[in-house]
Amino acid sequence: MFTALFLLLAATSHDVVQVSAGSFEMGSVRAPDEGPIHSVDLSAYAMDRQEVSVAKYEEFVRLAWSDDHVWSAEGRQWRDAHPGGLGRHFRSADRSDDHPVVSVSWFEADAYCRWAGGRLPTEAEWERAACPGNSQRFAWGDDLREGVRWAIKNDPMGLMTVDTAPVSQDSNPNPKGLLHMTGNVWEWTADWYHRSTYAESSSKDPKGPAEGRWKTIRGGSFMNLPSYCTCTHREPAEPGLGRLTLGFRCAYSSD
Repeated sequence: MFTALFLLLAATSHDVVQVSAGSFEMGSVRAPDEGPIHSVDLSAYAMDRQEVSVAKYEEFVRLAWSDDHVWSAEGRQWRDAHPGGLGRHFRSADRSDDHPVVSVSWFEADAYCRWAGGRLPTEAEWERAACPGNSQRFAWGDDLREGVRWAIKNDPMGLMTVDTAPVSQDSNPNPKGLLHMTGNVWEWTADWYHRSTYAESSSKDPKGPAEGRWKTIRGGSFMNLPSYCTCTHREPAEPGLGRLTLGFRCAYSSD
């Protein structure tokens, strides 16, 4: 009872977007690992409206980094082998605290979400929340727009800078009001990555493969072309590593 009440209070204290229970068509024909297109039935849940910021993540580091209860068993092993993670310098990457945190491993993102009363979203939850219109390419629709943090104009041979927008500033939110579901930073999901996931997954609240080598990241980043930033594009990432292009947001179960 106490745990359930704590999770409810933690979830409702955040700026979240509610996603009602329902079905949608997941996947696309654009890449082999995005198919087959299949119907998925999801229970109700909520998603953070914004990506987790540097400021919010550093609060977690101050208050809960040493708390074993917010880490999984594998996460505690990772934390003990990487005291402090990659450090604040890499997590902020010379940006202000209102930008999305980067350079956090999957284990760190998982621990943060547990501490916040939530969890990382499944791939299915992320995709349905990102693109409620089902067949659209990007969070807002199919057209290429100005002001999106992706790499249409970046010099691929130039020096890398962490060119994100603040988590609260997005001129192209999706119809549900979620910000930066396209571009800005990649986002960790809960699921292990397999190329053939969709051919084998459950149609009711799928959680992905039981094990794997990589976790799945979604949404694309400031360093990626639009083709990598679609609603359905999937990429594998080592769970124990952080990237300057990779952050996260949390999901919250409704029950």
